[in-house]
Parts: sequence; structure tokens; C-alpha cells
Amino acid sequence: MSIHATATSIRLSRLHSEMVQVRPDATTVLTAYAVLLYVVPSDRRIAPLGGAGSLASLLATAALLWWGWHQINTAGTVSRPRVQWVRVMAFAFFGACLASYAAASLSPLPAADASVADLGLVRVGALVGILLVANDGIDTEARLLLLVRRLCLLGALYAGLGLVQFFTGLSLIDAFQIPGLSASADAVVGARNGFVRPVSTAMHPLEYSVVLTMILPLALALAVHDTHRSPLRRWTPVLSLTVASALSVTRSALLATVVVFLVLLPSWPGAMRKILIASAGLGSVAVYLTVPGMASTIVAMFTEEDPSITSRTDSYDTALSFFAINPVFGRGFGTFLPAYRIVDNQYLLSAIEIGTVGLVTLLALVTAAMALPLRRRQQWQAQPLRGLGPALFASMLAGGMVLAFFDAFAFTQACGTLFMVMGLCGAYGNLRGDAFAPSVKIP
Repeated sequence: MSIHATATSIRLSRLHSEMVQVRPDATTVLTAYAVLLYVVPSDRRIAPLGGAGSLASLLATAALLWWGWHQINTAGTVSRPRVQWVRVMAFAFFGACLASYAAASLSPLPAADASVADLGLVRVGALVGILLVANDGIDTEARLLLLVRRLCLLGALYAGLGLVQFFTGLSLIDAFQIPGLSASADAVVGARNGFVRPVSTAMHPLEYSVVLTMILPLALALAVHDTHRSPLRRWTPVLSLTVASALSVTRSALLATVVVFLVLLPSWPGAMRKILIASAGLGSVAVYLTVPGMASTIVAMFTEEDPSITSRTDSYDTALSFFAINPVFGRGFGTFLPAYRIVDNQYLLSAIEIGTVGLVTLLALVTAAMALPLRRRQQWQAQPLRGLGPALFASMLAGGMVLAFFDAFAFTQACGTLFMVMGLCGAYGNLRGDAFAPSVKIP
């Protein structure tokens, strides 16, 4: 027996004891946020508050205030890494949005755009608040792991509803009314090539695909590495999320799912790698046999001319003409309304709204969140914490990819998931791992 093995055993015991604590903390708040984000339909909100009136957004705004209060009360008493790049880039992004807001205030914007700029700043603050609560508030590996498990459970239920919608053609969520909340439109499910495009509780199939593809790598990491839990609890989320992604009839979801598997493949044990590759092959055959026409539909999405792609490319000239008006700081977050042009590319839309400065800080934030867990995974030897590093990287890679396919920041679930996972990446990097535990043999 080695000291390292003993230390690992003690650490696992401490993980269990910490997971059953009842004192509310950042993990509690983020769990509540995730429940509101995924369970409450994305189009339900308090009508007078407009775009900031969703319950998840209100909790995120409160979380930002809570984070600020906590920072004031614990100033100088909490030990943190000298430079937290996710946190630094989050502040830089928020600063760019503030600069854009100031520029918009000094510009002759229409009254409707000016009011949207106010709302946009509140929305950005709420998103950054969720990121900061996760980055600074999750201070033990047990609480991080517990939150990831909860996200995977919610993701499985979320995907399950999408599968029910796919096979029944019914939205189902319009049957439930939440007192005090109003829906922006009647809940419906669309179709592509004769197949239902499910949305679960999202407003758009692409928003649905963001949630699926960003939670899927986390579920895969727990399924492969969190081996002291039952196989049913580990693999049910993976099955639900993978099948939902395959049947989403959404090009971006399929691409992101393939990328997730390719990125995570090297991090899996050899035997498990073979099993999962074989399972993916059998699953593809099962989809082909049980859902007639799905295979040809998927092939057609990538080989035939698609009006949605044409719409994206046709909008570039118009978008660039707006960008040229305020190329440095933009016209204000959220002020490029669909009435001007629908831009199905969040990066291009960010260039218009928050300028070159804002786009650079957004890319830097995504890159920092993507790189940190991949670099910091070396600090862990015990699973599943070591395997969580590549999973967080894959999650951010999938999210970053899908941003190029639609205006993600206009959708609460898409941007909420993105910023929450960014915060998890920061928290993972802040934790002190077990890789430096002594490994000297003892009798």
C-alpha cells in the first residue's frame, strides 16, 4: 500500500462527507439556476421586464450582487491563484460591453435601440455573475463534482423531453402554465425534411443543440471515470443526450457531437475506447433501421444546398456595413435587432454590437476557458477529476463551434449554459489537485 493510495482513499471519504453538507453555497445557487434555466421554458418570463424577465436571468442578476457582497466581506482572506485567466477575461469582456454601452449612449440611436442597450447591459451582468459565482464560489472538488452530476441529470431529462417531442410531434410544454409568467409565443415544434425538430424547453432547435452538446462531454466523463456509481446512473444521461443529438435534425448539433467524441477519445482507457466506438457504430445502425429516412436526411443536410446556409452568407454584406459604422466599440450589446437583419453567427453579431474590442475579449474568454482545464488536468491523478479536464475542454469547444451557427446570446439557455461552463472551467483550474501527493511505499 502506498501513501498516495491512502491519500486518495481519504480524499474520496472527504468528497462524500462534503457532498452531503446542507449549507447553501455556490453549488446550491448554480443548481437552482440550472433548474430554472432548463425546466422553465425559455420563452416564459415576467412580461414587464422583457428580455431580463426570465426566472433564470433574475437569479443570475441576484447571483452577481451576492458575488460582489461576498468579495467585499472576504477581501484579503481567501487564497487564490495569482492570475485567474477566466476571471480576468470575464472582466475584460464585461468592460468591453460597458465601453460599448457608453459609445451607444453617445450615439444617435433610435429610442427602441437605446432601451434595448440598457437591457443588454443587465443581461451581460447576469451572465458574468453566474460565471464568477462558479469560478470563485466552488472551492472543493466535491462541490464541483456534485454540480456536474446534477447538470448531467438535468441534461438527461432535458434530452428526454426532446425525444418525446421528436416521436410524438407534440410540444407538451404548452400544457403547463406558471403563474406570473407569460409566453412570448405558442409553443410549437418545427420540422425539416418531414422530421420533427425538437426543442425541449428551448425556444429554437439550435439553442436546444447548444445545451445537448455542452452537457454531453461532461456526462461522458462521468460515465467513463466515475466508476463507483452504478452503470445505470452513469450511462443513462449519455444515452439520452447522444440519441437526442443524433435525432435533433440540426447540422450544428451533429458536428459538435462528432467533435466531442473525437476530442474525448484519447482520454478514455483502451478497452473503453473500443467499446464506445463499437457502440457508436451500432447506434448509427439502430437509428438507420428504426427511423426510416433519417440517414438520408442527415446526408442531405451536408451535401445539398440549404436555404439556412444561403441566408447566413447573404447577411454578411449587410452586417459588415453596420460594423463599419462603429468598428471599435460597436453599437451596444443586444441593439442589432432582428428587424435590421437576422445574423446567424454570434461572432459576427458581437463584432457589430460590441465592436472589435468586444469580439477580441469574447474570443479571449472562450479560449481561456477552453485551455485552462486541459492544462490543469495534470494536477489530478484520481478519477473522475482528471477526466473532467478534457470534458470541460470538449464542452467549451462544442459551445464555441455552435456560436458560429446562430445568435446564441439572444437565447437564455444557450448563453446561460456557455457562461456556466466557463465558470466551471475556472473553478476546475482554481482547485488544488492531488498530483503532488507523496507516493513513497510504506509497509
